[in-house]
Amino acid sequence: MSVTQPPKDTPFGLEPNVAAGLAYLFTWVGGLVMLLGGGTNKFVKWSAAQSITMWGLYWLVWIVWTFATMMVHPLLLLSPLLWLWALLFFALWIWTTITGFQGNELRLPVISGLTESIFKTQL
Repeated sequence: MSVTQPPKDTPFGLEPNVAAGLAYLFTWVGGLVMLLGGGTNKFVKWSAAQSITMWGLYWLVWIVWTFATMMVHPLLLLSPLLWLWALLFFALWIWTTITGFQGNELRLPVISGLTESIFKTQL
């Protein structure tokens, strides 16, 4: 006789910490897959939505900054502020990925507020 496990409330039947970690690891794509992959687990949905918001914000600022510096002067593209922005998000990416795989919910300042307002119906 086979014992059937009840279905998990996470995308693709993954453990919640694995789904959250993957949502952060694969940036906005991972967030989108985990958000749309099914399941009702609030921790996973939050991690996925926050990953999408975090990386959307990163690319928005990067594109606007690049465009603005090119309009002012093309050599400003190598601006240390832009590279500092990239370094900050690299550290944030590592931190959120590790925290997600550990199963700890993380609410990033500013980004969590944006996430709540953008994804209020999905969370």
